[in-house]
Amino acid sequence: MKNTKLAVLFPGVGYTCDKPLLYYSGKLAAFCGYEIRKVSYGDFKNLPADMMGNAERMEEAFHYALAQTEDALREIDFSNREVLFLSKSIGTAVAAAYAKNHGLQVKSVSFTPVEQTFLFAEREGIMFHGTADPWARNTELIREGCRRIGQRLFLVENGNHSLETGNVARDICSLQKVMEQVKEYIGYHFWGWETADVGPVSSEYGMIRNPRMLYDMLSQIWCADTCAPRMRSSWTPENRTLGQCSITAFLAQDVFGGKVYGIPRPDGSFHCYNVAGGCAFDLTSEQFGGVSLNYEGNPEQFREVHFAREEKRKRYEFLKKRLSEMVI
Repeated sequence: MKNTKLAVLFPGVGYTCDKPLLYYSGKLAAFCGYEIRKVSYGDFKNLPADMMGNAERMEEAFHYALAQTEDALREIDFSNREVLFLSKSIGTAVAAAYAKNHGLQVKSVSFTPVEQTFLFAEREGIMFHGTADPWARNTELIREGCRRIGQRLFLVENGNHSLETGNVARDICSLQKVMEQVKEYIGYHFWGWETADVGPVSSEYGMIRNPRMLYDMLSQIWCADTCAPRMRSSWTPENRTLGQCSITAFLAQDVFGGKVYGIPRPDGSFHCYNVAGGCAFDLTSEQFGGVSLNYEGNPEQFREVHFAREEKRKRYEFLKKRLSEMVI
């Protein structure tokens, strides 16, 4: 069966898909359920040399890379798929041009875009630019380009064309922050994630900064064994939150406090979610796809009632044990 989520990586010239920005963003995309495809521009010897600052050679390189991309993606079926383009340097222009030429609606993450990118880029994306990038010296042009097309821009002060400054410790921290922004952009679809900024209420879970981080951790734990038995045969890694709502909500209550509420379901059960620290969130809402749920006026849920069922209590205890092993 065709994976409904596809991520395509567009490298730069000399900045291949196994270098940090594309390597780790690709790993994040794979973790979020995307099938990964990597574009190659073939033999770099066919690309013009000394392109920096030379508009004619950059144009020649762009057309060569775009032609290679057309060949590389010729057999890809983009229909009825959630498409993500991860690109670097000249690859940002190639990715934007390919999407525009083929009428694709894509999400895009563009690392160190070149000025040509803004000839093609459209809405729905984020960009990362280093203020000391020798390939895009005018930060204000990049800033204005993002404003014009409505994409969010993240700046790395004194960052070069690899978003590095030469200070190793600073660059490691910067890479982590960049990937956190990428993960937030491509990976969070649970209800309430935008405002889920409540912190932990006990030192036991002190490292779990917010519900988004808890979601990341639970994404590595949720499995068929933690799924409600009646749904277990339908559980898949792509639909990892299926049948996990009550045990997840009560575990989130352990971490962040607050209360658990339940949305009445047609079968008489309740879909559980959290309200804590002034914000509401539902870590397992993705199991319902595009169906809208009503998060207003629902009854409070109590673990004493839910955990009267031994199988549910055991699933909760297993989930909690696995989480505790991760925070030690």
